[in-house]
Formats: sequence, structure tokens, C-alpha cells
Amino acid sequence: MRPPKPLSSTKLAAFTSVLHPPPAPRSPRFSLLADKCTSMHQLKQIHAQMIVSSRIHDNYAASRLLSFCALSESGDLSYAFRLFNNTQEPNSFMWNTLIRAQASSFNPSEALLLYVNMRRLNVVPGKHTFPFLLKACSNFRSLESCIQVHTHVLKFGLDLDLHVVNGIVRAYSVSGDVRNARRVFDEVPVRSLSIWTTMISGYAQNYCSNEALELFDEMIVEGLEPNGATLASVLSACARSGCLDLGERVRVFMEEKGIEVGVILGTALVHMYAKNGAILMAQKLFDSMSERNIATWNAMICGLAVHGHAKEALDLFWKLEKEQIVPNDITFVGVLSGCCHAGLLDVGRRIFHLMKGVYGIKPKIEHYGCMVDLLGRGGELLEAEELIKGMAWKADVVILGALLGSCKNHGIIEIAERVVKEILVLEPHNHGVYVVLSNMYAEAGRWEDVLRLRKVMNTGNLKKTPGWSLVDTDN
Repeated sequence: MRPPKPLSSTKLAAFTSVLHPPPAPRSPRFSLLADKCTSMHQLKQIHAQMIVSSRIHDNYAASRLLSFCALSESGDLSYAFRLFNNTQEPNSFMWNTLIRAQASSFNPSEALLLYVNMRRLNVVPGKHTFPFLLKACSNFRSLESCIQVHTHVLKFGLDLDLHVVNGIVRAYSVSGDVRNARRVFDEVPVRSLSIWTTMISGYAQNYCSNEALELFDEMIVEGLEPNGATLASVLSACARSGCLDLGERVRVFMEEKGIEVGVILGTALVHMYAKNGAILMAQKLFDSMSERNIATWNAMICGLAVHGHAKEALDLFWKLEKEQIVPNDITFVGVLSGCCHAGLLDVGRRIFHLMKGVYGIKPKIEHYGCMVDLLGRGGELLEAEELIKGMAWKADVVILGALLGSCKNHGIIEIAERVVKEILVLEPHNHGVYVVLSNMYAEAGRWEDVLRLRKVMNTGNLKKTPGWSLVDTDN
């Protein structure tokens, strides 16, 4: 037999193409498309394409979709959970993303429940998991949860990771346990600037001004020079806690080192002095600043308003308008609270309407609180009650309590009775509202109603919540 003739190159190529067909054109990388999303509408289109093209089990692409849903301002957390629940084997990035989203949500304790489920499924947490968990502990101020998370940090050998340690120190400090925060701080062999800042701020927030001052000086001796972010953080803590001594020490340090007071540090200093009642110093700094943003104006306006300088706060607000700087919701809280302190009812009404009508800012619960207080002080109790009814959300005990206080001051029992019923729906065992209403009945000579209320209190075994005070012994 003759051997077969060799195939020509053309025929060989054709034969090879039958055995090994060329790869089909690749579909677009869904992870890249997900990263470019700007809306949930776009994301849902990509999600649909992943389902149609049988790429829905591509965990990397799914994790990018999840990240947008959970973390973007345009996202949808409930949709993120639907994605997550339909993923066969969620990776650690997905778990961390949802924990991170829940830590910053209105219900941060959900982040801890997610972590519990994660551990039940034997998913091992990493160094990125614990900072988000600790942030959740900080946000809902749970010392017990903080201790439990700290235990897990030790269990997984991450107690020397500086990012994790920083979260532990902050969580303990925010929960009021500076002793444990300092213990963790002291156990770190090499401390970063952020850990020093967190510990100093923790002392300041817990009214430990002497310890904060000592630690600030110790940090300087150790050779760590605080940067602008560190100084702004410490000044912010001083503002919240009334720690004027440390704030003044920071300002002196800035002068000694020739640190430029830009808009961020300048605003932090104005805020610190204004919150501590050093209004003249705050005003001097405010006037000397060459550059100011809306946060700077807010710090000065709110400081003036809180300390009874309503006229000056209003003057600054009108000046803000003339300089064509757009106010925000914080600005209006400051101005309206100033109107409350000064009893400027008509001006307050005008500013409240300006907020909605001119600047298009939707009033929040704080703005309604200011207006209810202002109307109550002015005796316009029916208007205050109608304002509460017109709110987009249910009134809380603070707003209803302000209205009840105004009813007591003006002796309006009819409205007070309605307000008490609403408060008791929210807090059935609230002793204080019965006391207020009972006193109003007594002043009006309605003794039968007084006896009826006392029977209700005795039957319900209600007790008065004890009050407490804070005294700064250093001053």
C-alpha cells in the first residue's frame, strides 16, 4: 500500500480548526462594569446580564455588585443582602462588605449578628473584618460587645495589627472604658500616630483632661509630631468634652511649630473655643481666617447661639447670605436654636420657611425640635402640635417632651393630655409624664384627676428615674 499523501498547509489548517475551534469572543468583564456603576438601574442591568450569560456564580464580579449596593450612596442595602443570600459560597470580601455597611447603618448591632453567622459557617475572619466590627461596637457604644470582639482578635492572633488595635482603643474609649483602652495602648510595642491620637482623644472624650494633656506631651517627647489630621481630631474631642486646657495646649503647640492654620485646623479651633464658651477667642480666630467654608461658619453660628448670643448668630447668618455661601442643615439648627434661646418667634418662623422654600433643605428632627420649642415658648401650642403631626416621621420622646413642658408652663391641660398619651405609647413606664400631668391637675384644682393618676402610678409600680450630674473637679 502506498502511504497517504501529506495534507497541504491549507487543508491542515482547516482540519485543525475543526478539532480546536478558535475561542469565542469574550463577554465584557462584569467586575469592571460593576465598578463603573452610578445607579441601581445600571447595576440591575449588569446583574441581569450575569444571570443570562451563566456568570452569576462568578464570585469576584458578584462581590463588586455587592460592594456598590452596600456601600454606595446610590446603593440599596436590602438588594445587597438579596445578592449575598443567593451566592452559593460568599467569600470573605462579601462578608466584610456587609459587616462594614451594617457598622455604619442605623442599627450597627446587625454587624455583630452577621459576624456570628460568618463564624457558624466556619468562615475565618481576617485583619479587615475586625476594624469594621469594632466600628460597630463604637457606634452603638456596647462595652460587652467590645470585650467579645477583643477576645476574638486575640484568638486569631491580630492583637498586634495596628489598624485593629486602633479600633480596639477607640471602641473601649467610646464605650467609657478608658482603663482597658489604655491597657491595650500600653501593650503595643510600636505605636502609630493614629493610635496615639485615638488614645488622647479617648481621654478627652471621657473628661480625663489631665491624662490627655500628659499623653499629648509624652507623644511629643517620643518624637512623634502630630499632623493636621491628628490635631484636628484632638481639637474635635476637646470640643465635645469641654476640655479647654488640652485645646489651648494644642494651639500653643501649633504656634511653637509654626503650623499653618488652614481652613480645617482653623475650623477645629473655632469649634473648640466656641463649644467651650470662649466666644471672644473663637470670634477672633474666625475673623482672622483668610479662608472659611460652611463648617467654619456653622461652628461660629452654633457657638454663638448655644451661649445666648442670638443676635450675633443671626447677624452672621444674614452675612452668610450676602456672601452667597449656601447654608446647610447644621446652619439652620444653629440659627433656630438661637431663636429659641432669645424667644424670636417670627424670625424663627421666617428662617424655617427659608430653609424649605429657598434652599430646598428638608427639615430633620432637630429642626422640628427647635421649632416646637420656639412655638411652645411663644404660647403657640396648637401650631406646635400641628407641626408635629405634619412631620414625615413619628415624633420621638424629646419633641413630645418639649411640647409637654410648654403645656405645663402655659397651663394647657387639654393638649398636655394628648401629648402624655403619645409619650406613653413610646415609653409605657415613663414616670415623669404622670408627675407633670398630676401637677397640672393640682394647679387647676382637679383633685379627682390627681388621685386617679396616683392610683395608676401605684398600680403600675412606676418609679422615678434618678437624675445625675457631672462636676469637673479640675476647675
